[in-house]
Amino acid sequence: MKSNEHLLDSHIMIVDDNPINVEVLQVLLQAQGYAQLQGICDPRQVEPACKLQLPDLVLLDIQMPHLSGQVLLQRLRAHWGDRCPPIIVLTAHIDESTRHQALAAGARDFISKPFNHQEVLQRISNILASHHSYKQRVSEASALESLVAQRTAEIQRQALREPVTGLPNRRAVIAELEQALVAPAAVNVAFIAVDAIDDIARLHGYPVTEQLIALLGRIMGQRLQNATLGCWGNAEFVCFQRETHAFPPFIETLQALQQALSRTFQVGDLRLGVTLRIGVSRSGHDSDYAEQLIRFAALALPERTGEPPRLFDEDLEHALQQRDRLHRALRSAVSNQELHLLYQPKICLREGRIVGAEALLRWEHPELGTIPPRDFIPLAEGSGEILTLGRWVLETAISQAAAWQRADLCQGDFTLALNVSARQLALPDLADEITGLMQIHRLESRFLELEVTESGLMDDIVQAGNQLQILAQRGVSIAIDDFGTGYSSLAYLKNLPVHTLKIDRAFVDGIAQNSQDRNLAKTVIAMARNFHCRTVGEGVEHPEQARLLKELGADTAQGYWFAHPMPAEDFARLCREPPDWSF
Repeated sequence: MKSNEHLLDSHIMIVDDNPINVEVLQVLLQAQGYAQLQGICDPRQVEPACKLQLPDLVLLDIQMPHLSGQVLLQRLRAHWGDRCPPIIVLTAHIDESTRHQALAAGARDFISKPFNHQEVLQRISNILASHHSYKQRVSEASALESLVAQRTAEIQRQALREPVTGLPNRRAVIAELEQALVAPAAVNVAFIAVDAIDDIARLHGYPVTEQLIALLGRIMGQRLQNATLGCWGNAEFVCFQRETHAFPPFIETLQALQQALSRTFQVGDLRLGVTLRIGVSRSGHDSDYAEQLIRFAALALPERTGEPPRLFDEDLEHALQQRDRLHRALRSAVSNQELHLLYQPKICLREGRIVGAEALLRWEHPELGTIPPRDFIPLAEGSGEILTLGRWVLETAISQAAAWQRADLCQGDFTLALNVSARQLALPDLADEITGLMQIHRLESRFLELEVTESGLMDDIVQAGNQLQILAQRGVSIAIDDFGTGYSSLAYLKNLPVHTLKIDRAFVDGIAQNSQDRNLAKTVIAMARNFHCRTVGEGVEHPEQARLLKELGADTAQGYWFAHPMPAEDFARLCREPPDWSF
């Protein structure tokens, strides 16, 4: 029995209508070391006693007045279920049927009267040991179940959190917004885009970027305490708020947030600057659902940095539908042969003769009509379709230049200029593609000029520089378009093979009336001369502009005063029969 000493603290209830039997068992068990013994002679007191303190073992007489042991056994099992303590039936004599009924009701064992002391002690010890082992397993299983539940809850919590900021992630935001939309009050949703994050990641790495994003998340959380804030993407946040008051305060809060975060932040030893663009949508339709509202808010994002938060409305929705229709039509514009090139002459200001042309892309849709480049070029650049359009322009323009070369229209210093996008400049095989087209069409490289924008160069200055260097070595001229309106830098004039600077029409427009524009044009021309570059004045619409450009030393000019963009056959005719451009 020594090995079961831990069982001596067990609470044993003895139930027998004969006080002598109760006393005999108590004396026997006390002598064995059991200390928590409870004797009951009235079976009606058992259930209340169990409710006060549930024993570890019940010794139950089966034949008692007022309430039989059989009925009491059934009641205890029914009330306590799996928590019911083991029950040993005490009986002087019992028939087989009663024994089976007792076992069926849940009795664990039987002790016959008169009591055999060793048998009583052994049976009690066995049952207590078995019950203790069972309780221990249940306790361990319960502890394990609790641990699993805690870990599962933690995993579920982490699955709904963005790890860098600790904010609700996309899945959690959608779930919480769906729940908010159930309420009758309108819900305002804001989509917040943090600009410049990709540039910071490229320049300083992802650990620095994550520190900055975490900092921005904390500040947003502090400033949007009355709204639900979550992460949508790497540099995108979503917040929403039930409209319990007027709508303007929500916009005012977002404006204040935009002003507070559109600045530089200290991250380690670095000062990093970001800006915010914010789009807003509001619920109010039966068809509203979380992802739709978030999409509307994202679609309402202003296109330019620094603009105030913009609200999604029907006009914007219509414009976006038109934009989507245009985008879908753009995908098949090349295959449907809806594109064509026009050519605008470039005039030598000193001699008044045609020295080249710029190829300009035009789109004529059978249903939408003439679509201006300002509408479809940005769309093509954003979607990647610009690569398809760019290849078509290269093929078509080089083929046309080769035809003019064969017709002796390309002579001397004549060049045909093509616009090349930033995405094309990022292609590692752009130079080889252009060289291959010139070889196929047998075009001399000196007749070809590529126009690139300053912003296009800055997107990937190394890759763009490599491609332009190769093309320049093969005889192709390079021009900087809209010079002075973007990231003007003497560094790329020094390091890149630039042959021509195009003076932006913004300077040419006011050259006759505004001395500042005149001085800016003069500065660009002088700079170009110092770098041995030619200059082209864009957007000339009056003879006075042409005259002043000539006086300032510009080499060539183009614009509506000289000629509008025209089809190839009209340009060829103009070259053969040029007008008198006197200015």
